[in-house]
Amino acid sequence: MTPPLAGVPIKPFGIAKARLAPALDAGARSRLGRAIAAHTLRTVAASGATPAVVTPDAGVARWARRHGWSVIDEPPGGGLDGAALAVVAAAGDAHWAVVHADLPLLDERDLIDAWHASAAGVVIAPAHDGGTSLVAGVGRFRFSYGPGSFHRHLRTAPAATVLVRSGLALDLDTVADLEVAVGRSEGAWLRRYAAPEQVARGEPRAASLAP
Repeated sequence: MTPPLAGVPIKPFGIAKARLAPALDAGARSRLGRAIAAHTLRTVAASGATPAVVTPDAGVARWARRHGWSVIDEPPGGGLDGAALAVVAAAGDAHWAVVHADLPLLDERDLIDAWHASAAGVVIAPAHDGGTSLVAGVGRFRFSYGPGSFHRHLRTAPAATVLVRSGLALDLDTVADLEVAVGRSEGAWLRRYAAPEQVARGEPRAASLAP
């Protein structure tokens, strides 16, 4: 199949990653958010898909265009569901995907396998916290993001392919997530953004996300 239009919803960097405040100050959280979003977008592009940043924020849109990524406007007040619907609308009759921005362990192979599986129907990838890190398909879909969204999405599409991968499972939100990520070889690039205590504790926590 032709790889999809892959929308990556991104919040304003200045308010993102609030749950990392116990470990990182606002500037460090903003830099980390940019770095992980860029990593996700580059990985989407490497998989053959067409990446697009989905955002309501002018600053994020400028950042995206400066790096050569296209932008899909997120409708006001629509939240993540609205952002996902904007991706589906932009794709038209073609395949689409909605990929979370905060996936520091994401590998292009994770996405290539998702694109192949979506040729047969909807693909859903669960995050480790019960959320949904990726949905791919064609045509209309009823999105229901928020806590526990994976099971809601699966009820919407019970015949969907469920893709479980460590690269898609770790949606980095908390200090514990950061510790897990920096303790894995594929997350070593994050060490420059993490506080020293997270780097020191990373290796023991890494086992909690074994693939």
